[in-house]
Amino acid sequence: MDDKLPFQLGITGGIGSGKSVFARIFSSMGIPVYESDAEARNLYSVPEIREQVIALLGSKSYSEDGRPDTSAIAAMIYKNPEIRVALNGIIHPAVAAHYQHWLKNQHKPFILKVAALLFEADIASGLDYTALVISPETLRKTRISRRDPQRGAGQIEAIMTAQWPDEKKIKLADFIVQNDEKHSLIDQAIALEKLVKNLISGKT
Repeated sequence: MDDKLPFQLGITGGIGSGKSVFARIFSSMGIPVYESDAEARNLYSVPEIREQVIALLGSKSYSEDGRPDTSAIAAMIYKNPEIRVALNGIIHPAVAAHYQHWLKNQHKPFILKVAALLFEADIASGLDYTALVISPETLRKTRISRRDPQRGAGQIEAIMTAQWPDEKKIKLADFIVQNDEKHSLIDQAIALEKLVKNLISGKT
């Protein structure tokens, strides 16, 4: 870990796993949280990025008011893996640069970086510790349908397929969070916070 920077805790999980909900518990504790997916959506409006996205996906990737049409973009990229890789090549570097700028302005002992593709995009290698939020697939699909009713079953399945399965990510994560409505997320957040503080102080 760079002594000039806070301890970086990565939080990840498949779509509908509840990683953002888990991260909000830390936010309520006063711990800075960087939401990669939310920041990525904001960066779509940066003129240079907007031009690149339109060049790749066409004008239909943005609505008439200039905002990215996330549903249209998702429909295009999850049908074509090559286009998805090309889009990630535009967005991921921009998010990485934005995150580094944000990180240098944080002054707490540790921060959280929430990213859906923490392992898939090799983001985890630049962090100090990682936690994976897992949840039963049926529960995840129910959450997604309630949260994003515009997504059809086919698109949900395509997004899940594009992400690594939990079995693969479990082997890479340092800490596993169970979000199955049987285990307390608050208790697990408290346990993880204590663990991170011990890691920072060198006790473990």
